[in-house]
Amino acid sequence: MDNSKKIVTQIPINNLWRDNQSIFAKRNRYLTADDIKRILRKYPLEFVVACIGEKLKWISYDKSFDFWKTEIKPHLVDDINNINLDSYLDNYAYVASEWMREIETQIILLEKYH
Repeated sequence: MDNSKKIVTQIPINNLWRDNQSIFAKRNRYLTADDIKRILRKYPLEFVVACIGEKLKWISYDKSFDFWKTEIKPHLVDDINNINLDSYLDNYAYVASEWMREIETQIILLEKYH
């Protein structure tokens, strides 16, 4: 399949892709806000947002900290087993998970619930 036309059809997703390539990575663990803060202090990372019906949206390294502060932090789910969208601004929330690749870069996947 041509990845440039691929959209998210279900959450949770099982693999990651970009328009021009498949990404060989796997979900390592789910993350809390404190986990993400620790990772941002130590490593450069990419965020990727998965929303049903849309393409994956990749947030580059240079924009990751601002994206964390303005978009993710106020919408991050604390308990993935109990998501109450009414308690989040604009009634949407993200479940964050860490994905590891063979090379030493981390990706944080944000699965959007709305």
